[in-house]
Amino acid sequence: MAHFRHDLVATAVAVCLAVAGFAAAADTPDPTSVTIAGSLQDELGCPGDWQPDCAVTYLGFDADDYVWQGVFNVPAGSWEDKAALNNSWDENYGAGAQLNGPNIPLTLGADTDVKFYYDHETHWVTDNVNSVIAVAPGSFQSELGCAGDWDPGCLRSWLQDPDGDGVFTFVTSALPAGTYEAKV
Repeated sequence: MAHFRHDLVATAVAVCLAVAGFAAAADTPDPTSVTIAGSLQDELGCPGDWQPDCAVTYLGFDADDYVWQGVFNVPAGSWEDKAALNNSWDENYGAGAQLNGPNIPLTLGADTDVKFYYDHETHWVTDNVNSVIAVAPGSFQSELGCAGDWDPGCLRSWLQDPDGDGVFTFVTSALPAGTYEAKV
């Protein structure tokens, strides 16, 4: 179990939980829709591929987690996707949480229920096949707006690795000064 103070960084097994005086913040207004757009859309029920306005592949906003999420049964094969915001390509994020970034590859050996995620604060779009979905449950989570502490299902303390370097981080300014405990 990692112990940390408000102004320190705790590290556990190449995972960082940063609690600092600043937070990652979205640099654009909240989207009205987030679409997983890509080469897999026609297989999921859209009339074609790469359609940012196809509601079939919309992610839903989870107000408890503050993360856009959706599960789709994706057929076996090699696919590419990215997150398109507000039904257009004007604002879209790909690999590395980059604006207009490269497509994100997804290779499946069998039909798979894939859960996709988009965090507008960091612009990270990922899925549970390409990425480890890790959370830092701890004694601080209720301060972040989770229903309670020690809740591994609450993504408000989601550890993210947008650059794929194996270092997962969580940054917040929402915690008051104090001593907290966390696990990964």
